Amino acid sequence: MSSEQFGIPEVSLRHLKSALFVTEHRNVTRAANKLNRSQTAVTKAISELESSLDAKLFNRCSTGMMPTAYGEALAHRVALAVAEFESAGEAYHEFKPNTRNYQSIPIFSMDISYKRLAAFIALYETRDVGGAANNLGVTKAAVYNSIRQMEELLELELFQREPNGVAPTSFCHTLARHTKLAFSQIRHAMADIANLNGITQGSVVIGTLPYTRTFLTPRAINRLLAEHPQLDVSTHEGPYSIMEASLRSGDIDFIVGAIRPSEAGSDITTETLFEDRLSVIVRKDHPLINRKKIHFKDLQDLQWVLPGKQAPARQLFDETLARHGMHLPEHSVQTSSLSMVRGLLLDSDRVALLSEHQIYYDKMYGVLAALPVDLEDTYRPIGVTMRAHTQPSPAARLFLEQLRTVAKEITV
Repeated sequence: MSSEQFGIPEVSLRHLKSALFVTEHRNVTRAANKLNRSQTAVTKAISELESSLDAKLFNRCSTGMMPTAYGEALAHRVALAVAEFESAGEAYHEFKPNTRNYQSIPIFSMDISYKRLAAFIALYETRDVGGAANNLGVTKAAVYNSIRQMEELLELELFQREPNGVAPTSFCHTLARHTKLAFSQIRHAMADIANLNGITQGSVVIGTLPYTRTFLTPRAINRLLAEHPQLDVSTHEGPYSIMEASLRSGDIDFIVGAIRPSEAGSDITTETLFEDRLSVIVRKDHPLINRKKIHFKDLQDLQWVLPGKQAPARQLFDETLARHGMHLPEHSVQTSSLSMVRGLLLDSDRVALLSEHQIYYDKMYGVLAALPVDLEDTYRPIGVTMRAHTQPSPAARLFLEQLRTVAKEITV
């Protein structure tokens, strides 16, 4: 058990900050002055960091310290991590506008132990001191002390006690999000360094929406692992709102599926891979399956299995019916589970609103089919939602390449 299961690499933040300042100033003395540390301390930090990363970060020369490709890669990611802690500090200033300069608080200046932040994130994720301690392999007292010390530094409460654990405060949510994003950059830095050695390692975490779970995402994953079997891949399924929050905090790399409109100035961005339209899906021996053409009015009295009202597919369908002066029966089954849809269709004369890509294998094996009804106004963009203003890890970039390739094959 370690901090790494919570996405916290076991590396000194002070050492990383030293490497960044030496990269920026090309000189240990100037970096030490900026950091308000001794030259010996900075030199030692660089040496220990090179040893732990097994990479030479700088070439020593008469004019100073010149970063290697490894050093540049590390500095790029650490600068992004620094920006996340600074953003947390700016948010803190809004919570406590009359406090001193937030940059003097070690949490925001990266002058805090990763172990203390690991205790914070572990408690944030588990909402239980005992659970956090067990996951980290430390005592409950150690977790209590880390949180208490952070709250004293901030002069703010991070967690409120409840009968069954603890509840994060408003600022706690903000700090956790920026902390997790900062450490995601540090994880990516390690993967970048390995990539420079010709070693592709690391993991990719994919949030999948219903549309892509049958064909698009599985095929992209299979192709990725066929070429890079050493990578780790995990998928998350759930409501879009929950996955979007996970994306914003760095817990997942992408959301793949039907694209939602993004707000102007948002910290997430989208890439459309192709457009697809909806179909009316039934079992292979449904009473309507042999009809050569079905009109909209024929849909009026069918028993429907539909996505939830907030799903883009449902909204498109409702709008299409409204344009034809129709409405659905008052009662229907609502589900986003493809296995549930399949079970409902195979055991009844119900019809479902799906894309034919979602029943790719069911069509192949003659289990389900699409009725001949033209839902011409139900095209929607299918693609990837990702964090803006940041570069994915090497593993995530490779997955994205495979996803684009599979998407092109679908649209041919």
